[in-house]
Amino acid sequence: MPASTKHPVMRLLPRLFALLLSVVPLAGQEISPWLFGQNHWMANHDEGTRPGHLHLLWPKVAESGVRLVRIGGNGYEKRFPERTRLRQIIADIRSAGAEPLLQVPHDFSAGQAAELVHDLNRKPGQGVRFWSIGNEPLLHDPEGIQKVYVDIIRIAPALRAADPSIRIFAFDEASMHTSDYEALCGGRFDVTGRNPDGTWMIDGFTFHRYPNGREFKRDDVILHSAENVRLQARSLVSLMAEADRRHQRTGEARLLWGLTELNVTYVNPDRDIAGFGNASFLGGQFVAEVFGIGMSLRAFTIAPWCINETDRVATDFGYLGLPPEFHPRSTYYHMQLMARHMTGSFLPSSTSDRRVKSIATRNAQGMAVMLLNQNKERDIDYELVFKPEPSLSGPLTVTVEAGLPARHTGRLPSQSTVLLLFDPKGAPMAEFIYDLRRNLGNLPPERRLLPSAADGTRMPSMTPAKSQ
Repeated sequence: MPASTKHPVMRLLPRLFALLLSVVPLAGQEISPWLFGQNHWMANHDEGTRPGHLHLLWPKVAESGVRLVRIGGNGYEKRFPERTRLRQIIADIRSAGAEPLLQVPHDFSAGQAAELVHDLNRKPGQGVRFWSIGNEPLLHDPEGIQKVYVDIIRIAPALRAADPSIRIFAFDEASMHTSDYEALCGGRFDVTGRNPDGTWMIDGFTFHRYPNGREFKRDDVILHSAENVRLQARSLVSLMAEADRRHQRTGEARLLWGLTELNVTYVNPDRDIAGFGNASFLGGQFVAEVFGIGMSLRAFTIAPWCINETDRVATDFGYLGLPPEFHPRSTYYHMQLMARHMTGSFLPSSTSDRRVKSIATRNAQGMAVMLLNQNKERDIDYELVFKPEPSLSGPLTVTVEAGLPARHTGRLPSQSTVLLLFDPKGAPMAEFIYDLRRNLGNLPPERRLLPSAADGTRMPSMTPAKSQ
């Protein structure tokens, strides 16, 4: 049948298939070297007289495995650091083995934006590679998307002209409001095309997500919160895939996305480790789930808010706790486990219990599988297989789509996270166990060798890939 006479649905199939591929997790999908992010908040006097402790915390930040730290948020939007201070912040971030993502205030002129890039990037190899424009501009001006567009088309070309090698992101809204992102991503205020000089105006989109407010329950965190983030991310990825197709953005030019603020709730209820707020053990499991979503949907970075902010319970979102000890919290140890051991490429996985989540990765040394048991009081036996086997009928089945005949059995304590390491053929090597009890005792995850490693087989080294 000639193309011109095909049914309209048939003509749409190639496009629909491309969009489907853009949102369906694929085995072998490479994990971004900057996936594991954080936010630079807060340093001493970043917000008036409020005490900050970041100057004491960089060694611990480095140990968390963080790869990118955003210098952004409402505080830096209103009080952009003076140049000497900004250089020190960048140096501190690099001392932790991470790269900065620098937010340019939305009200900067083109000249101010260009001068900032010229100043910071004048020495080759030492410049800031990642930039963003503005912070949550629609939070207090819901109808202001045209103003956002005007800011982007003023600032982004100036940033690009000052250094064509940088990556530029927009627009860090408080949530992924589809209609507003659609306007900028291929819609009436499209910024995904080229500047007059032929360079790309921007390189991707970022948003924030705190899925719960003042009133929520434990089940909201377990059953709905991460899924809410997944749905918003998928919607953005679909928009970007369509814009890539329209503007013929391929390879390195393909649009990127990131989640540059994240936590359980935007109003922390308490510091109860056994509860379900930002400082809880469950809060760390939620963040781990979202890192997994980032792996599955090719996120550039996932950056929880924040490193440390302890002077107020309601805004205590940090992955490091109260002074003077600054004990690592559940969010810290979950990031550390993943950053150290879950590198390479993403593997699709699933479980037969909706209160047990799974995340899996593969690299040259083998596979890593993280199991998150969010059952409050139920220990559970599991059987893990590396290819779908519909005949399994145990209490919990974990399926990792690696195409291998291997299998592994074990037991998950209630309110626990277990990270399993396997060799390339699926033989068990080691497990890390982190649970509510260890969190309450301010203890790190426990490492145990599994039988094939205990008999003398060398355990694989799965350390974070270096930024390129």
